[in-house]
Amino acid sequence: MSQVTIDSPQPYLVVESPYELPRWRPLVNWVLYIPHAVILYGLQILANVVFFVYWLMLIFTGTLHPGMFSVMAMYERYNTRATGFLLGYSETYPPFDFTTTTADNGAYPPVRLTLPAVPESVPRSAALNVFKAIPHYFVLMFFFIGAAAVAIAAWFAVLFTGAWPAGMRAFLVRVANYYYRVWTYVTMVDNTYPKFGLPPA
Repeated sequence: MSQVTIDSPQPYLVVESPYELPRWRPLVNWVLYIPHAVILYGLQILANVVFFVYWLMLIFTGTLHPGMFSVMAMYERYNTRATGFLLGYSETYPPFDFTTTTADNGAYPPVRLTLPAVPESVPRSAALNVFKAIPHYFVLMFFFIGAAAVAIAAWFAVLFTGAWPAGMRAFLVRVANYYYRVWTYVTMVDNTYPKFGLPPA
């Protein structure tokens, strides 16, 4: 079995599945993804509201709420699994799983996302992480544009060859892991300023 992992201090996302897929998958995966897309729309609204309250709680109480962070982690994991299926990381349909844990529960083995737990203490100044990360938002925007182009090219590769190009999938996983490094900084569970650029493959 082929696998793609990220060798970095924080390997949040791991994709482990065969590169080979039925050629018809790119033509139908987007249709099968629709139920998850509807659920994700609601979960994203919930996660955004929860983050705002979570952020205000740090400002006013000096503590992070683990339960609220778990809700945001649940959304990120659900989104990662569903998007992984849409991209064609696996032909196994992702579960409708709403487990609120930071560690991956293994419900979808092809795509695993493990996020750090909430630390016991965080300085109130960490609330500024949202603003300090702004340069990363711009860098991520360019990487996301590149990732979209790579994903489309990979779909055509699967359509004509029946297999994912290993380099393309590795690039998408690296972009995702860069995003999660920034995300954990913005959510204040890791207050080490993230490095710019993609983690090594």
